[in-house]
Amino acid sequence: MTLTPIQVRGKRKASSGKAPKALSNPPQKMRKSLGTVLAARATRTRATLESLPTEILESILLYSTNLSLPRSSLIIGLKLSNRATLLRLFIWAFHETWQQWFGIPNRQRIHHVAWVKGEVRPPCQGDYVLQSALLELSWVRIDFILQAQQAWADRYARDRWYKHSVPWREDFNSGEHDHEGGFSHFNARECFEVDYQQARQWPAFFATSLMWRGQDVHPWARMPMDLISGPWDDEKLRRLFWLSRGGLKIGDQGERMPPWEVKLQCLDNAVLSAPVPNNLVINCLMQDWIFTDLPEDVVRKQRVSLDRRIEWGGDSPENKQTLRQMKTALVFLSEHEYTMPR
Repeated sequence: MTLTPIQVRGKRKASSGKAPKALSNPPQKMRKSLGTVLAARATRTRATLESLPTEILESILLYSTNLSLPRSSLIIGLKLSNRATLLRLFIWAFHETWQQWFGIPNRQRIHHVAWVKGEVRPPCQGDYVLQSALLELSWVRIDFILQAQQAWADRYARDRWYKHSVPWREDFNSGEHDHEGGFSHFNARECFEVDYQQARQWPAFFATSLMWRGQDVHPWARMPMDLISGPWDDEKLRRLFWLSRGGLKIGDQGERMPPWEVKLQCLDNAVLSAPVPNNLVINCLMQDWIFTDLPEDVVRKQRVSLDRRIEWGGDSPENKQTLRQMKTALVFLSEHEYTMPR
C-alpha cells in the first residue's frame, strides 16, 4: 500500500539545478578611473582652522599663548577679536602675578609664596614674556587693563585685603575714598583714579624709589618703548603710571636696557625740551638707568642747553630746581656712584 504525499506549505524544496532569479544576473562591479577618484577628492571639503568654532579657537589661543594665531588669517582674527576673548587672554597672562601679589605693596614683607633661600624677595610668578608681548599690542589700553583687572578680582579676590601702594600726601583730598584699603575694598577704576590724581600732584623726584610700587606686572616684563620715549598723551600717561605703580622695572639687567637714543628721547620729551617738566614721567621713569651709558658729547650738549635755560629761561623756581637736579644727574652719574634724589 503506497502512502499519499501531503503538501506542507513552505516545505517544498526548489530544484537545486536552478539558480535564484535574484542571483541569475549579478550586477557588474563598478570600477572608477584614477582621474575620477582624484577629482572627487579635490572637490571634498577639508577641515581647516578657519572652520573651527570660536570656542575651540579661543581654547587653542589660551593654551598655546601664540599671539600670532589671530594674525594667521583674517577669518581667525575676526573670530578671536571679541572683547571677551581678549579679556580672557589678558587675565590668563597676568593671573599668576595677580594671585601672588594682589593688594600687597612692595614695602610690606607679606607674601603668598615661600621664600627662596638666598633671594632678596620671593620669585615673582607669571610669564613675563607673554606679558611683555601683550603690553605691546595696540588694543591694550588703560580702560581695557582696568576692566580685565576688575573681572579677575571679582572672581578670585572678592574678599581679599587690598592696600594702596602709592605714597600719600595729607594735603591731597581723595573725597570719600579710603586710601588705607581693606577687605573687599578693591575697585580697579576707583583705586586707579585716586592713585593717578595723587601722583599728578607729586613734585619731581618725589617717588623715584621702587619701594612705593606694588607688583601687578612681572618685574622682568618689558615697558613698551613708546611709553619710555614719549611724547605722552593722557592715555599713555595713565598706562605708564599703571605699569610703574605695578612694579615694572627698567634697566635692572643689561639685556632689557633701552638704547641710549631712547633714553635721550625720554629726557628730551619729559624735561630738556618740554615747556614744563613732566613730573609724573620723572617719578615713574627717572631712575639711575636713564642717565648711564650716554655718549659724552650728548651729555655735554644737553648740559649747555640746561645751563642756558636755567639762566635765561622763564621757568618757575620749582621747575628750575628740577632742571638743576637733572643737570647734576647727567654730569656726574656716569663718573660717580650717584643716587637719584628722592
